[in-house]
Amino acid sequence: MTAEVLDAVEEFDVVIIGAGISGIGAATYFSRDLPDKSLAVLEARDDIGGTWDLFRYPGIRSDSDLHTFGYAFKPWRHEAAIADAPLIKEYLHETVEENGLERVLRLGHRVVRAEWSTADSRWTLTVQTSDSATGANRTRTIHAGWVFAATGYYRYDEGFSPEFRGRDEFEGQIVHPQHWPEGLDYSDK
Repeated sequence: MTAEVLDAVEEFDVVIIGAGISGIGAATYFSRDLPDKSLAVLEARDDIGGTWDLFRYPGIRSDSDLHTFGYAFKPWRHEAAIADAPLIKEYLHETVEENGLERVLRLGHRVVRAEWSTADSRWTLTVQTSDSATGANRTRTIHAGWVFAATGYYRYDEGFSPEFRGRDEFEGQIVHPQHWPEGLDYSDK
C-alpha cells in the first residue's frame, strides 16, 4: 500500500499542461517572450514527446512534412521531410535542451483537476505524482494565473476501441496501436 502525501502549494504565472510538440513550442515562446514570468510544464508521462513517445508500433511517422509541422524558431533540417517518431523525439529533445526548458519541465505530473477562481483570478491545479523509489503517491496543489492546455487528443491510459461485430469469435490477437507490445511478431499476419 502506498502512502498519500500532500505537498506545499506552489505558485506560477503560467502552467503548460503537456510536453508534446505543442507544449514544448508554447514553453519556448513563453520563456523567450515573457522571461520575467514563472513557468512550469507539467507532463503526466515519464518522457516528453506526447504522441511521438506514446505510440511504439513499427513505422510510426508523421503524416505531415516536418518543414511545416516543425517550429518556426527551429527549422527542420533533416533530409526526411516525413519523419519517424524517434527522429521527431530527437528534434523535441534538442528543442528542450537548446531553450533551457529542463528547468521548467516536470515529468510524471498528472493534472487531475483544474479549478478557476474568479475572486482570486487564478487557477488551482490538483496534480498527482508518484515516487517510484518509495511508492509514495503525492498530491500537489499548484496555483497559476494562466493555464495553457497542450494535452493533445489521446487518452494515454486507454485508447478508443470501436465495437467490432464478431470480435468475441475472432481467434487472432487484437492489438491496439496505442498499446503495442514490445517485440510483437506480426510477420505473416
